[in-house]
Amino acid sequence: MLFRSCAFLGDLIETLFCRVTSGVWMSRSSVIYGAFSIVWGIGAVLLTVVLQRFSGKEDRYVFFAGAMLGGAYEYLCSVFTEVFFGTTFWDYSWMPFNIGGRTNLLYCIFWGLLSVVWVKICYPAISGWIEKLPILWAKVATWALIVLMACDALLSAAVMVRYVERKAGKEAQTVAEAFLDAHYSDGLVEKVWPNMEIQE
Repeated sequence: MLFRSCAFLGDLIETLFCRVTSGVWMSRSSVIYGAFSIVWGIGAVLLTVVLQRFSGKEDRYVFFAGAMLGGAYEYLCSVFTEVFFGTTFWDYSWMPFNIGGRTNLLYCIFWGLLSVVWVKICYPAISGWIEKLPILWAKVATWALIVLMACDALLSAAVMVRYVERKAGKEAQTVAEAFLDAHYSDGLVEKVWPNMEIQE
């Protein structure tokens, strides 16, 4: 439930951020169906699990732990998409104090601030709300969301891989590849993931 909620909120935050800073409405979703950012969802769960041990400490401890964890997480997410999909979704090489263009000091500071707000304010409120849900209903809903999100993520990965293959000039060899070509065109992929760049 936490993953799904934060995946949606993360997508919303990035969409609004792009609108305010760039003046355009841009899809920030990680998946083909729905406005969900897997990076934000996993990041929220990771921050929650790791930083709960700092919840009783002063804000500075949460800030520094969150800044380091968030920066490392962002870096690894960038490496993951490049290695497994041959794509990149962000490049901070033009920003000062960046690490391989994958993360930078400014965004690490943002991660630290977000961690303080999350651990001290947001998570306790959201956790309290989740705990009030009827146990049986919550379990059924959680498993339904897990199945739906897993299917969406797997389909999205297949669509992304096939898109990269098409761009490389590879013709469809299987029924599954032909299906992806017929239903998930380059235009659709580029609309869902407008910042995606294929690695040479």
